[in-house]
Amino acid sequence: MRIGIFSECYHPVLNGVVVSIDTFKSELEKRGHEFFIFTTKCPGYEETSRKVKRFSCMLPFKPSGGKYPISWPRIAWFEARNIKDFNLDIIHSQHLLNLGHLGLKIGEILKIPTVLTYHTLLAEYSHYTPVIGGLTRRYLLYQSRVISNRYDQVVTPSPSMKRVLRDYGVTAPIEAIATGVNLADFQNPFHREVLCAKWRIPENQKILLYVSRIAKEKNLDFLFDAVRLLDRKRSDFHLLMVGGGPELEYYKKMVAFWNLQSRVTFTGMQEKIQANRFFGAADIFVFPSITETQGIVITEAMAAGIPAVAIDKMGPSDIIEDGKDGFLTPLKIVDFTDKIEKLLDDDNLRQQMGKKARESSKKYSVEICADQMEELYEKTIANHHRS
Repeated sequence: MRIGIFSECYHPVLNGVVVSIDTFKSELEKRGHEFFIFTTKCPGYEETSRKVKRFSCMLPFKPSGGKYPISWPRIAWFEARNIKDFNLDIIHSQHLLNLGHLGLKIGEILKIPTVLTYHTLLAEYSHYTPVIGGLTRRYLLYQSRVISNRYDQVVTPSPSMKRVLRDYGVTAPIEAIATGVNLADFQNPFHREVLCAKWRIPENQKILLYVSRIAKEKNLDFLFDAVRLLDRKRSDFHLLMVGGGPELEYYKKMVAFWNLQSRVTFTGMQEKIQANRFFGAADIFVFPSITETQGIVITEAMAAGIPAVAIDKMGPSDIIEDGKDGFLTPLKIVDFTDKIEKLLDDDNLRQQMGKKARESSKKYSVEICADQMEELYEKTIANHHRS
């Protein structure tokens, strides 16, 4: 198959969408399929692949400030006029709007079957836009329903997300397919003593690990409130925050204000290969986000054999089997810290849950998830040609 991926972001941006694209692309290319990426230009970044076509963008590329390139829809439409020459068998949009929507329109005009992966609960990110009175949220809910229903097939990263889209009024066919994890990537962790020496963590302290964006939507105020509560009760833990994002400097200042420098370390942005190595060197993965559609980092932690403590919301609740391979808690500081302490206090429980977590992660292997996506592509193409 010749597969066209339409995405607002691609390298050098690194986020969940890009990880998902790369994961499926890498595995399906091994099976003989061809991928063509249609994405935005990044000022200062020179594209070297002939299979990546970039469109003009209207915002500057400043990942350290949380800004990513956004396409000019009208200009992109003009720049896309020769896409028929790619002879695509299927178009897979990674975003509802902008370039994702362009992919849909091209598919409709050229009669190419279309797939949309609904990666993000857009309405939950409306606080990033300067629109007053909830207008943005209502607009996004409306667009989610209307645009999604024009696709031949919709994909969600989790069963919970599928249910949300049905509640939105989406009637198009929906399949839940998680982004797979290359399990081997999490079997070469940093040596504990090396990690502790580099980041100045006392070796006798248990490491709580967070790996994700340092951003408002990740509910990090909740996590730091939990750390403040733990700090009043015990001194045998250290929180290691791996990742960059728009609120990184803000939270560094907050940690200093709360006098938690001896409890919290920020590593800043790390290359994916390096970020993967943090998991197996930690003791507990902590994840406070309540806006995840999958929570792939939880799967990665499980693949490394460490239990996670997360909020019982969409994404984590689809992955963690509460009390067996991790803990799910209500959105309450006391409950969250209670489960962390339970794992801190019981080495046997922590090891048993970690072992079960590694076993549970196998159903999210890249091979299994790629099988599901390959079958979905083939089915969508066949159904499109029959209609």
